[in-house]
Amino acid sequence: MTLLNTIQTLQLIIVNSFFVRMLLYLYRGLLQLEKLWLAGRFHHFLEQSAKVSSQGVVGRYFGSDPLERLHRQRSSSFILGLWSKVTKPLEQLRLKFIAFLEELSRGSLFATIVRHMACPEGWQLGGLARAGLAFIAGLTVGLLLLGALTIKKALAFALVVALFLFWRNSTVTILRIWRQSVPAQVADFFVPAQVASPSPDSQKDYPEESSSHESRRDRYDVVAPPLEGLSAYTMYGLLLLFGALIGFLWVRMNSPYVLALPFILLIVQLLFFRPLLGLWALALYGPFDWFLRQYVDRFGLPNWWDEALLLLMASAIGAHWLSQRDFRWKIHPTFYALTAFIAVMLFIFLIDYTYPRIHVPIDGLRVIVQHMLWFYLAVQLLRHSKDSLNLLVGFTLATTIIALYGVYQYITGAPMPSTWVDQAEVGIRTRAYSIIGSPNVLGSLLVLSTPLALALAYRGTPTQRLFYLGCAAIMGLCMVVTFSRGAWLGLALAIVLFGAIYDRRLIAGLLIGAILLPIALPSVADRVSYLLSPDYFSKSAQGGRIDRWNMALEKVQEKPLTGIGLGQFGGAAADHNKDFLSHPTLYTDNYYLKTAAETGLIGFFSFIFLMIAVMRMAFGVAAHAPPHLKALATGVACGLTGVVFHNAVENVFEVPMMVVLFWLFTAIAWKFRGGESPMDVRMDHR
Repeated sequence: MTLLNTIQTLQLIIVNSFFVRMLLYLYRGLLQLEKLWLAGRFHHFLEQSAKVSSQGVVGRYFGSDPLERLHRQRSSSFILGLWSKVTKPLEQLRLKFIAFLEELSRGSLFATIVRHMACPEGWQLGGLARAGLAFIAGLTVGLLLLGALTIKKALAFALVVALFLFWRNSTVTILRIWRQSVPAQVADFFVPAQVASPSPDSQKDYPEESSSHESRRDRYDVVAPPLEGLSAYTMYGLLLLFGALIGFLWVRMNSPYVLALPFILLIVQLLFFRPLLGLWALALYGPFDWFLRQYVDRFGLPNWWDEALLLLMASAIGAHWLSQRDFRWKIHPTFYALTAFIAVMLFIFLIDYTYPRIHVPIDGLRVIVQHMLWFYLAVQLLRHSKDSLNLLVGFTLATTIIALYGVYQYITGAPMPSTWVDQAEVGIRTRAYSIIGSPNVLGSLLVLSTPLALALAYRGTPTQRLFYLGCAAIMGLCMVVTFSRGAWLGLALAIVLFGAIYDRRLIAGLLIGAILLPIALPSVADRVSYLLSPDYFSKSAQGGRIDRWNMALEKVQEKPLTGIGLGQFGGAAADHNKDFLSHPTLYTDNYYLKTAAETGLIGFFSFIFLMIAVMRMAFGVAAHAPPHLKALATGVACGLTGVVFHNAVENVFEVPMMVVLFWLFTAIAWKFRGGESPMDVRMDHR
């Protein structure tokens, strides 16, 4: 046995040594290649091209500082000046209302309870345990009165009560527990420290970044205002009654889902007092929506959860505005362009009289505008660049898992509809679609996420950088096996832009990959070659993408200015109302042409200007971001641009997930600008 252990140890040493040597040789080889790359003509050509482009008209337009533009707009805008004058009385009325609330709540029992509930991160474990005891007592009494308390339930309640009794004197807060927990430490691993914490030079140039980190550290020691005396007894009494009510409903409805009601109310309370948490549902939109559709498909929840969340968070922001003296509305460079676009859509909706039923244009307007409203909420809720960084890291990790599952689908040959590939493309066994359900939508998601993963690979420890480089590789591999040609082009554009702005080596890597990939995976070459073949153009012109584009252009010719009406040509709204339309509905595979067909040239150019405004803001932020955030800002800008391009060959904005993520990323990008204390420009009444 000793000899066997010795042999195994020697084998382990040899294997590890060989592996380490190979890594060292690979690293040295890469260093030599980098020297050749830096001395090569192609690198020199790229450097000169990037320099010329940045100094050209387009480069200066997209690279201008959005913060300076915003300052100029605020100082010279007639509309903003008029808005400030009109809303000044409203602001004074708000302050009077807050003063009235403060006077009314002085010594109020209800106000004491609300102040305690409004600080969830400062709840102490002992207080939660006592609240839990009151709830369990009420639940037990309710079941006893109805004769429904079984031995199993009693034993379960006894275990919970014992746990609560053990915790009842603890003074540690919820936030402190979280910060010291293993999940929090694991989560911290994924956040590159060099991005989360600015360097000394960045702190000197951007002092608001360091001050925001100090303020967040102070929040770890926050304790919620205590409930004492009558307020505590009132709270426990309410929980006792609530527990009895849950017990009554449990017995009468004979459904264990009733027990989820306390947790639902707790989540609603957390979202109301800390609405920033709601943005996590948006960043994890794909997995969250998939989970609801797979496991919580009750009361139609998967169909309206995002609308309910939108209303809840809007209500929370409104409540904060009515209760906090220092509340200020934040603005964003894209605020004006998006508001103007929504106004144009409302104008087209109001002048349209050709709809067969009123709900047809309403659905068409809702599909376009509703998910854009998340942008306004996200702008108000995002406070620091660290908030944005956490959301982006969570999004990247979730998308990596989605991509990994997509690769697994391709390896195992997951079934797919036969319409996803043409009969002439015999080399494609399947197309990855993961939990998203569509390879094209999955490709669009990867267009948005892959530049972000690459950006995260430029900061942090070597382990973190390798990890995010691996995430980008998984996303790239999944992108390949989606066989979504439009997404390929969108990602290629995003990587070229990322390389041109931040790291020219990516362009060389993209070219090498484009050469080697068809050799390693011939089905990729078949997919591309078929796109360029006469057969594809012939079939596409007969019921395919080209035919649908021609139909959209014909609708534009019929009504060039205002289109045929919202929700009356293509997309989800038209498909939902197809029984009321005199012509067949379809998906145009070009969101711009679909917009032109329904809203005419007015809506089309409004949307084009909106997309240009988004890209100008994003690239302007990338050009002027602090050094520790520059790569991340560039990744966000390139991902947004890739999605904008993909919209030209796919109905990306017909998918709620993609619209929500696009506008969430647009709001997030602005937080990386820095340079002002506080970093957000606010609409003050002067």
